[in-house]
Amino acid sequence: AIILCAGEGTRLRPLTLHKAKPVIPVVCEPILSHILGELEKYGIFRAAANIWHRQEDFLDFCEASGASPVRLSLVPEKTLLGTGGGISNVAAHLQSTGPVLVHNGDIYTDADLSSVIREHRASGAMLTLLTRDGEPEIETIGNEVIDIAGRLGKKGENAWKFTGISVWDSEALEYLPRPGVFGDAVDTMVSILKAAPGAIKAHNIGDALWTDIGTPDEYLELHRRLLGKEVYSKENIELPPGVRVDGFLCLCRNARIGAGSVLEDVIVWPDSEIPQGSVLNRAVVGPFGILRI
Repeated sequence: AIILCAGEGTRLRPLTLHKAKPVIPVVCEPILSHILGELEKYGIFRAAANIWHRQEDFLDFCEASGASPVRLSLVPEKTLLGTGGGISNVAAHLQSTGPVLVHNGDIYTDADLSSVIREHRASGAMLTLLTRDGEPEIETIGNEVIDIAGRLGKKGENAWKFTGISVWDSEALEYLPRPGVFGDAVDTMVSILKAAPGAIKAHNIGDALWTDIGTPDEYLELHRRLLGKEVYSKENIELPPGVRVDGFLCLCRNARIGAGSVLEDVIVWPDSEIPQGSVLNRAVVGPFGILRI
């Protein structure tokens, strides 16, 4: 598998000024840990990630992860290579001869990856895109992709949102720019559509959990979906006297809560503190201070 992790995550600032987006905690575990856990569940034990922004965070992640069943390699970029250039560069590192799963590093999902890989192999497609309901980006007739991002001006029977997850055959990888050269994956997909109509298929994930953690609001909403109104504590932290919680509260390692605080839908990052008597609604607390959303 290839995990795309090089972006700066500008829309998620200030969180991404302190942590690279793929290692930001979701219910106190890095997004990347969840992705690797899903790969393991579906029998994928080798992965590589391109990195650029805050590369030290990924080194720390690998050190903390220890002997994970999924062997993760890091492929640094000297300059940002874009999605197409990033896939090409990491694919050259992996030297894989079979289909390669490509997964954006900011996607949190429980979609069944084994079913899309089986379908990809059975269909004979060069490239299979995982899709879902949402903003219409992928035009299809049946499961055949005929246009992407309106680039060819075609309308299909259905239009879907791309999930940021795809399966590439070695033949599709040949359409990417040379390793080390900047490129956009959408440009590559359009080139494939022009050269080999019918070679790209769509696989809809239905009602599976899926979130693109692009903004602080989406980050908070994912926690609401995962936790409901639960008080989650990584270390069974006891709440001090007078603390009232409505909605969810997520407390990561060494989180500290001041007495008398009133909290609703709040995430507290590791080693972070909520002052005594705070009233917080829809907030993330971390090294950046208190981010009210």
